[in-house]
Amino acid sequence: MKIKPFILAIFIGLYCYPLLSQAQNSTLDPSRVKWSGLHYKTYIVFFSMNIKAQLNQISQSAAKNALLTPKEGEGTMPQADPSYRIDLDTKIMGRKSFISLWFDPNGNAFQRTQTDTGSKKRLKTYRITKNGYYSRQAKPKEQEQDLPPNQWTDIGEGKKKFNKLAPAGTTIIEPTALYYLVSASSLNKPGDKFQKYMFTKHGIYQLNLQAIDYKNIEVSFKSQQNGEKTTVRSDEYKTLHIKMNAVPIDPAGADDFDFLGLKGDIDLYIDPVSRVLLQISGDADIIGYTDIKLQAVTF
Repeated sequence: MKIKPFILAIFIGLYCYPLLSQAQNSTLDPSRVKWSGLHYKTYIVFFSMNIKAQLNQISQSAAKNALLTPKEGEGTMPQADPSYRIDLDTKIMGRKSFISLWFDPNGNAFQRTQTDTGSKKRLKTYRITKNGYYSRQAKPKEQEQDLPPNQWTDIGEGKKKFNKLAPAGTTIIEPTALYYLVSASSLNKPGDKFQKYMFTKHGIYQLNLQAIDYKNIEVSFKSQQNGEKTTVRSDEYKTLHIKMNAVPIDPAGADDFDFLGLKGDIDLYIDPVSRVLLQISGDADIIGYTDIKLQAVTF
């Protein structure tokens, strides 16, 4: 029996891509994000991690001025004013990195810059384009080892065009913004779901988050609001437990998604009131299941 083209199209729309329409409706509300700074830490035998995140609101013009112009392709541009930049100061197993991501209030990412110091020095920028990315990397020459990154002159450039893309007009986030995303999302109670498309250097992934239940966890962190005296929370905390995973839309050649070295299904625990991400848990190579806990938050 022959299937008429329009019937086939309806079938594909209903069954083969069921998440696209849901992803379209997964908007973010920046008014839910009350924090400006986060500090996370974990330490177990043979593994340590220290992460400090700072969220900055910036003007649309300042965001545009910070973005590289790709030599090929059209870079995505901020449409909202203001936009955001999140800065991550990380130290993982002795490796120090400073990461900046520019994105709009709905999470749409434009550019990611990472500066690595220590034994391996480099400054690498991924400028997100309509169909992939343009990259620029700077390393210090032998006589430039003591110079700041903006004076390194060993330059390399690259580009990548993804085989499969998210539908035109959909928001594409980047993993660095996940701290912002969980706070700004519509995940309020068990059963709520949230989906977005996500950029990585390997390709586009579909990010899936689902609120599972309420769970009590042990917390110990410092909290400061409006520059006032710091308070310490050290007790059992009722949190909204969220499961997170990501699936490549083009499995060919794609790596398994990981966040902070955690792979597979990742457990997130947020404060239902302040919307702050209190704990990130999951499986990591060699060390197994581990918890990355909030140490401090500023509002």
